[in-house]
Amino acid sequence: MNGLTLTELVLGLALTYGTPGRSPYSFELVPECGTAADAANCDLRPACAEPAPACRPPRYSAARGGWVKMETRAAAARRFATIARTLADTATRLMACGDGADCEPLAWSGTTRSLALATLTVVLHESGLREDVQFGHPPLGRGPAGESCLMQIALDQAPLGAAWLGPERREAIARSRVERERFAQSLLGDTPRALGRCFEVGMRLLARARTSCGRAGVRWDFGMFSLYGGGRSCNVPAIGASRGKTFQRLLAARPEPNPELSELLR
Repeated sequence: MNGLTLTELVLGLALTYGTPGRSPYSFELVPECGTAADAANCDLRPACAEPAPACRPPRYSAARGGWVKMETRAAAARRFATIARTLADTATRLMACGDGADCEPLAWSGTTRSLALATLTVVLHESGLREDVQFGHPPLGRGPAGESCLMQIALDQAPLGAAWLGPERREAIARSRVERERFAQSLLGDTPRALGRCFEVGMRLLARARTSCGRAGVRWDFGMFSLYGGGRSCNVPAIGASRGKTFQRLLAARPEPNPELSELLR
């Protein structure tokens, strides 16, 4: 990893492939504008003359509880740092399960690095690390069937990966529409708890997909991403091929240590 920790590697790749500061769906609060919906305490003129999302004046977001503007690269990079740290920590913790650790073993026949990068692959394709998806903000922060968090986990599948819950509780959640939605809400946000649960569920579902597609006659990553993304088959070319290509690109990447990574993770 060229001297990088796993967290630094994930963050470096997220910054490279996640295009921070370029999503018109990701916003940040403008504190000087206040929180009152009917009266902003700031200048609402466009930031620049170009007809680009980044130039638009602040607007009120009820979901975010204040006036917002398109997320800058600096704000996105700080958000990415928390995501990268939690993703790497979760992968490391799950790979240690069953080795004296008090948690359900993860059936991942690979390295911690490959698990982390497979997860990052899903995040890049499912959500692009967008702020609205991370928090589930309307109108596009949840999937068409209510899929939740950066890994866009299907509501009927989410409880299956909740290894911190007992079998009976998982089954109760799976049977109840209200409980499924409440569980989906618990995966949203920027706290280590919410992000960690999002990534744990996603990683466990990825590991199950890898095992399920082990004898499908396709490359393991192609089959795994096909089943995770499509939900029914180990052979979905539109999903398996594109995500497999991204995964191989991430595996081959050798980002160099740089001061930005250290500063963001400090």
